[in-house]
Amino acid sequence: MVYIVKKNGSALVFYSEDEMKKAGYKSAGKTVSDEEFNSAGCYARVVDGLIVVGKTDAEKLADTKAARLDELKRLLAETDYIAVKIAEGAATVTQYAAKLAERRAWRTEIGQLESA
Repeated sequence: MVYIVKKNGSALVFYSEDEMKKAGYKSAGKTVSDEEFNSAGCYARVVDGLIVVGKTDAEKLADTKAARLDELKRLLAETDYIAVKIAEGAATVTQYAAKLAERRAWRTEIGQLESA
């Protein structure tokens, strides 16, 4: 078991009840299994006065959004060569019409994610 105690707006984590009691705490504000704590990235803190283990839904959503933005920007970077080829006259818009449409869609999605 993992024992989590609130102190001055922070979460203190103890890996045994004895350890917690030796530190001068009588009881934990929250207890979770070792497995649950590990799957939460060994991450505990106090949010709005409550002990939170792992990330909040808002933080998970922000992580998902950031990962999608990174992916879209990577896709754009990987296809930049198309714009260069067209600009240098080595290719035509018609040759890459489908990929250019994808790039427009990626930029639109990036704009939506960044403005949300």
